Amino acid sequence: MNHAQLKKFAVRSREKLIAVTDERTAYTSFMRLCAVAFVRPQYMIQLRNMSAEERQSAFAEKCRELDGRYGGVFNTGGGDVEYPEVLLGDILADLPLSEMDRDDILGWMHQYFNEPYRSSLTVGLKKSKRLYSDDIAPATQVFTPDWIAEYLVENTLVRKWYECGGAKLNGRDSYILGEVQRSGHISPEDITFLDPCAGSGNMLLCAFDVFIEMYRACGYSDNIAADMILRKNLFGLEMDERVCGAAVTALRKKVADHGSDAQPQVFNFSGGNIENFAGSLSDAEECTGGAKAVLSGKYDVVATNPPYLGHSAMDSRLLGYIKKKYPEHYSDLFITFVVRSCELVKADGKLGFLTPYTWLFINSCEPFRRLILGEKCPETLVQLEYSAFDEAVVPLCMFTFANSPSASECTFLRLTEHEGEMDVQRRMILEGASADSCGYRFRMKAADMLKIPSAPVAYWLSENAVKCFDMPALGDRYDVREGLITGDNDRFLRRWFEVCADKTAFRRTAGKKWYLLNKGGDMRRWYGNREYVIDWENDGRRIRDFRDDNGSLRSRPQNLEYCFRRSVSWSALTSSSITVRYYDENFMFNVAGSCAFADDDGQLMWLLALLNSKVIAMLSQAVNPTMNMNPGDTARLPVPEYSGETRIGELAEECVELCRQDWDSFETSFDFKRHPLI
Repeated sequence: MNHAQLKKFAVRSREKLIAVTDERTAYTSFMRLCAVAFVRPQYMIQLRNMSAEERQSAFAEKCRELDGRYGGVFNTGGGDVEYPEVLLGDILADLPLSEMDRDDILGWMHQYFNEPYRSSLTVGLKKSKRLYSDDIAPATQVFTPDWIAEYLVENTLVRKWYECGGAKLNGRDSYILGEVQRSGHISPEDITFLDPCAGSGNMLLCAFDVFIEMYRACGYSDNIAADMILRKNLFGLEMDERVCGAAVTALRKKVADHGSDAQPQVFNFSGGNIENFAGSLSDAEECTGGAKAVLSGKYDVVATNPPYLGHSAMDSRLLGYIKKKYPEHYSDLFITFVVRSCELVKADGKLGFLTPYTWLFINSCEPFRRLILGEKCPETLVQLEYSAFDEAVVPLCMFTFANSPSASECTFLRLTEHEGEMDVQRRMILEGASADSCGYRFRMKAADMLKIPSAPVAYWLSENAVKCFDMPALGDRYDVREGLITGDNDRFLRRWFEVCADKTAFRRTAGKKWYLLNKGGDMRRWYGNREYVIDWENDGRRIRDFRDDNGSLRSRPQNLEYCFRRSVSWSALTSSSITVRYYDENFMFNVAGSCAFADDDGQLMWLLALLNSKVIAMLSQAVNPTMNMNPGDTARLPVPEYSGETRIGELAEECVELCRQDWDSFETSFDFKRHPLI
């Protein structure tokens, strides 16, 4: 599929249509043109050969005819519309017919046509604007690539089929990770599959192909199998009526190709007298029609790509709803959807998701991790490379689990160090699934991850590394503190060379205006990053009383009793593992330069050496592998008891001195004397 060509076509078509009509008509017209090309490609050639006068009525009649056969796109948007001339002129002429025969083409056309609107909503999110309920679906819709759908479906639906003794499905198990234990017997008629955030139906289309193979293995003809699948096996729900129409049309085309005219059980939440703003998060009694029926059931498999939306961007109505219903799981909408999906699955069922991988580590997701690791059974997880997925602005992972606990090991693929776009990631997953040994494949029990403080999903740790966490944490042995917050760094902070030297306390001296400040900084070990000063005149009076127009305190002058004490410090923001530096008693510290304090200098030097060791670097990546290392993360690092041994501290002092000489060899140091080459 030529995605660049399709995206350019959709964006240009949108521009041309919006110039002559309203957005609703533009979208409906465009999607129906694409849908006709999808289900009746030969008709498009006939349409191109008609005169401009004939096309309007012929196209409208064809859409009415196809509505009865394929529904969805052909009736979404309110029946007949006035098709703009440009649709059946320039846009018809530019339509890439050779790309319109894929099952998932309507989903891509929907996403690319709406990309400018989605991008504008994303900009609003970056500026901390809240989304109204009507905007959540278009802002969070990200199309699921077909191979990701295959991974999720194979590791849930196919795994379920195999575990119950189902016959081998050729070509439908390439992505299955780990071993499958076979037992019992099951009929394909007995397996139900739900996508509660169906979008344009890509997960459902993939599941349909799997079910067809199941029925064929049991001797069913294709037309009967297709009819059975839509009546008994496949179910979908979607908030957005428009993209739901694309899913319906794609599924009806799929079953038509297999000789059936069955209607898919894929529903949106419109209609009825109940206003729905929470989609599949709702209870059945809060819905009507098909959505009510679907939410009343329990399913063997749920696989979906849920919406990603932090709680700070939710409108007050949605946030209030999910906080009340899921008080521990509202930090992001995708987490709430995973928890809700667990309620829709049978106790022996399977679940699969494509989500941001932030939940693996960050503190706010600890209750969710403990739910998955302690009350469920993780089976597979793939952590994708940070920037692999162009369509999403967050790093992603795919994971599947059983809906009840078990002592089984989970299989993990860690692709974070393997750069490459989605096709590269796909090939590596296939290799990881088939190879006897693989450097980026790991196995671990959920119970072992629960032994680590905050239960991060640090699946790459060895057994001995996990045992390290039996030791007390850094925060249990030492004072670990976060520094002050000024409320306005531009007002209160300067580089040391920007202010008068006579007013600066380079050595702690009372009566000065500017005092040295540890503000974190670049990755640097042992010594350095001594660049800033802070306005602390009259014991910080201006900062201590810095308020907004309403009289509320903007600053946070916290942990001041730890200022002007010798410490070891690390930057809150880092692009690598933790790097720790020594600061003497002349420094204050702020929130970007968190610190740990020891009882004496010898112990402090020993601690500096320990925190700069390779072991701590490895363990810090387990506690929090993101770029933001806050004091709470560092405080959870395990450390041995200080033995009083002096040699390690002496070596650390040598390292500090060497790095001090390096730092002072440049004019950016206030202790600079001359360049070492002079």
